[in-house]
Amino acid sequence: MRKQRLAALLTLLVMLAGGALASAQRVYDGADLFTASEEAALESEIARFQEETGMDFVLVTSDEAQEDGEQHRAADEFYIHGDFGLDSEDSGVLYYIDMYNRYQYIYTRGQMIDYLTGSRIDAATGGSQGLLAQGDYVGAVEEIMERVRGYLRDGIPEGQYRYDILTGEVLTSRHRALTAMEAAVCAALGLAAGLVFVAFVKRRYHLKGSTYSYHFRDNCEVTITGRADDYLRTTTTQARKPDPPRSSGGGHGGGSGVHRSVGGGHHGGGGGHF
Repeated sequence: MRKQRLAALLTLLVMLAGGALASAQRVYDGADLFTASEEAALESEIARFQEETGMDFVLVTSDEAQEDGEQHRAADEFYIHGDFGLDSEDSGVLYYIDMYNRYQYIYTRGQMIDYLTGSRIDAATGGSQGLLAQGDYVGAVEEIMERVRGYLRDGIPEGQYRYDILTGEVLTSRHRALTAMEAAVCAALGLAAGLVFVAFVKRRYHLKGSTYSYHFRDNCEVTITGRADDYLRTTTTQARKPDPPRSSGGGHGGGSGVHRSVGGGHHGGGGGHF
């Protein structure tokens, strides 16, 4: 089985080398699921996706024999050796359709790891599962792409963090962020509070009548005659720091599980059978 997996990886790399002349190529249909016109339409849609989001999107299909559960390795090899990604972190998504095992996998790299949490990937693949089962492969790709667009618009979810899938180790702190609406509400409340305070002070110290004027610069004088610092007491309060989430099943619903990548760093992803 190990030789089969190696053969599958080599086949994917040969496919990639064959398409290397087209630097903008992002559709690699090794399983021959699409017609020529469908491939061209998907390439155009991916180009629009890149322009709109600033993130990369790669589509790979394969019907080569390989071990089930190894899709993340094949996707990682393909993405790294293909030199994909549009920024310094090589951020992007590779959507991998394995027809031999009838398995779909969403591979994430760079910033996309934080946007596509485990729960978001599950939702996306859940939306495309029925389309793949019916043989609507173009529809499945479009569904995944539209889901990813939506998650990018929504932003990185509150509480997002990365953890190592194999060890359960938490690798990053939880993401804290205000939505645009929350920030606008907070700004409005702060402005209103400030205006109320200014109005109260102005009314409280407003002198009745308009003929009297107090020249504070001429009539103010401050003389400090002494100063004393009196020590009272010190109070110390201790609180136990909560433990990080454990690596039990379902314990990382708000985070992104990552593997070590062949190109260094980490990659995320997830998928399932169809």
